[in-house]
Order: sequence, then structure tokens, then C-alpha cells
Amino acid sequence: MLNGKQVVFLIFILTFAGVFLLLFFDNSGSVKTVRVEKRRVIKSVYASGYVETVSGVIVKSEVSGYIERIFVREGQRVRKGQVLATISNESLKKSLEEVRTRKKFLQERLDENSSYLRALRKDVEIRKLNSEYLRDVFNRRRLLLEKGLISRELYEEAQRSYEIAQNEYEKALDFYRDSLESLKTEFQALQAREEGLLRELEKYSIRSPVDGEILRKFVEEGDYVNTVSQNNQLFSVGNSKNLETVLLVDEEYVPLIEEGFEVLVATDAFPNRVFEGRITLIEKEADRRTRTVKVKADVRYPENIPVGVTVEANIILSDREGLFISKEAYRDGYVEVVKDGKLVKTPVRVGMEKDNYIEVIEGLKENQEVIVR
Repeated sequence: MLNGKQVVFLIFILTFAGVFLLLFFDNSGSVKTVRVEKRRVIKSVYASGYVETVSGVIVKSEVSGYIERIFVREGQRVRKGQVLATISNESLKKSLEEVRTRKKFLQERLDENSSYLRALRKDVEIRKLNSEYLRDVFNRRRLLLEKGLISRELYEEAQRSYEIAQNEYEKALDFYRDSLESLKTEFQALQAREEGLLRELEKYSIRSPVDGEILRKFVEEGDYVNTVSQNNQLFSVGNSKNLETVLLVDEEYVPLIEEGFEVLVATDAFPNRVFEGRITLIEKEADRRTRTVKVKADVRYPENIPVGVTVEANIILSDREGLFISKEAYRDGYVEVVKDGKLVKTPVRVGMEKDNYIEVIEGLKENQEVIVR
């Protein structure tokens, strides 16, 4: 693992191994010298984070209920739309069965050859024939009345019989049409109800929203799923071969970072190893609670790295070389050097300090010997 949490840290890599100590002697005794060393200086920003899949999703449920069946296992490849699990809902299934039973009954009645429609049509036909017969009787009696061959009472009796028969025929015809229309209307309503129940029942089939593999299964058969719970998580689906690293960077240091910057990452999953990558995205919105910004990186990991592992990283801001001496050799703007066998005070301009070393910006050259007292 990288050394503890630092906001800005400096890594020194020795270009020349070891520190060469020499002993010089004068009248006052012996003194110790060290050489000016060239070292690599890396300035970086620390961040912690985790590894996730680029297209990974957490599958949740739209409905509450008990897990009835689970059809997949962790590590299994799945297709978009594939059913991963089902949630039990007996009341919905019962309602759907009732609707379908009634719909089947209506469908049978609506058939042209159904006994129900045949009986209605037969009644209409009988009343029609009766009306037509009485109409003919009425017409004949009207002619006979005009010739004076029958009484008006017989004529009016035929008229009343015809009118009654015609009215019954029209009522029978209206009843047939109304019955047929009522059956069709109820059938359409049941069809809409069936479609609504199927849409609702579809919510109880949990499907994968993407192509990928089951990275994690959060539930088992028999578990209760509650949609209002924060733990409404059933599966994690994604592509374990297409990973990205999410780093949580303190908002104070985000302005120092740019896309393309190098990043060095370490994780407990692979101790004593450091992985290299590049910053690919800096999100535009900070988390007000944690006061961090998500920064994403493309890092070269081994194929068997688990999705979700935590990481620690250092985002490289600068990488350069500099000359360094021991802080013990520096005295208020100057150092002592060995020149022609003598100790000579030499003014120097210094820069940063780290781990008992101080950077020399001006005044010394690499491999020069300076006195350490």
C-alpha cells in the first residue's frame, strides 16, 4: 500500500545509489562530507477510491414481494432483457386468471355460431315474420274496409295486432344489437384490463438492463424485497473486463488536476504492487457531504482484479529532477565545500525540504562534496 494519507507528497528516487562519505583531515581534526545528489522529485495529490465497471448497473425492483425464483448465478453472462429472477404475486395472477376466464366466456358468446347469438337472432326472425304476417293481414282488411266488406272493428283489430307485433320485433332487434354491443364493449374492457395486469405482472419479472455478467447477487430465493428500502438491490450487472477507477479527490485540489495526468494506484488486493494509469474524466459536481469530487481513471490492472475493491492513488502533478543535500550541510544561505584541500564557504539558493534533505537550486553542482557538521 502507498504510504499514509497525504494531500501532497514528494517521492524521491535516487539516481545514484548510496551516499558517499569521505573523511578529510585538517589541523582541527576530521570532518565528514557528502556528495550533492541528483534525485527525482514527484509532486502529487492523494485520493482514495474504488474499481467499478464502466457500464455496470445495480438492478433494483419496482415492486415489493418475496423472491420466488432466481435463474442466474454470480459470474454468469446475461443478455439485455434476460429474466434474472421473479417476485411472487398470487393476487395478480388470480386477477389475471379471472379476467381471462371472463374474456373467454365473452369470446365464445361473440362467435357468430354461438348458441347465445343464434337464440337472439332466432327470436328476432320469429318476431319479424310475425310482424310481416300481421302487416299483410292489416293491408288486406284495409282494402276490404274500403270496399265495405268488413266492419271497422275488424280493421282496427288487425291494425292493433300489427302495431304490437312490429313493436315487439323492433324491441327484439334493439335487444340483439344492444346485447352484441355490450358483449363487445365488455370484451374490449377486459382486454385492456388483461394488458394492464400483464404490464403490472411484468414488473415482477426482474430483467437485466444491459449485456454483461452477474458481478454480485444480493438476494436469495425467499427474501423479501421492499421498494422503499435503501437496500433495494437485487443484482450487480456489468463487464468485468471493462473497468474504470473512481477516485474521490478533495475539492480543494481538483483545480490542480487535468485529464491525461498520470496516476499511480495501489490496492490491498495486490500488495506491494503499483499500477499506472491516466485521468480520463473529472466530474463537474462535488459531493457537498464529503466535499470531494469524483475523478475517473483508466488503469491497467490484472484480469483477475475484483470489481469494487478499494484503492489508494497518487495523481502526478509534476515529475522532475533536482539536486539535493543533507539538511545538516546547510547553514543560513551557504554550505562549506572542499576545494583544493580546504574548506570554503559557498552561498547557495535552496528550495523545498523533505525527509532531512533540502533542494539546491543554485550554487552547487552534482557530485560536489559538502561538509556535514
